[in-house]
Amino acid sequence: MGNMHYLDAGYRVEAATPVCTEPGQDLAASEDWVAGAMDALDVISTVASNHCISHSNTLTQDGIMAYALALMRLRECASAAGFERLTNACDAMAVTVARLIEDKNCASREKCEALKRFVAHARAMFQMATGARGGSAGAGVACLPPG
Repeated sequence: MGNMHYLDAGYRVEAATPVCTEPGQDLAASEDWVAGAMDALDVISTVASNHCISHSNTLTQDGIMAYALALMRLRECASAAGFERLTNACDAMAVTVARLIEDKNCASREKCEALKRFVAHARAMFQMATGARGGSAGAGVACLPPG
């Protein structure tokens, strides 16, 4: 199982491949995925507020990569926890992030605002998903966190 580490100005994002098990084997493990999703969302929030405040020229390649890696981690955890709507939102945001990775010069105020808005929308989706399950994410296939 491979881990990717990204260190930039104190941000550390880890992404790893989940190990899936049969339903009901370890439902407590899905709580770890929920916590992982929240941690990734916190990293995205910090990166968005520090690297893309209001001007596209403040967006750095390191900031874009930190956002991208945290977005991948959020998507992985959301998918493993069964948060389909949040997973789809991550997929949609990945298109904008991929464009910024390919060409930072295409950054605009609107794209930076979209990166920041995603955080608020993702938090709302996360709260709806955890609230609908009573704070638990144990439906369907349980995926064990890496390690």
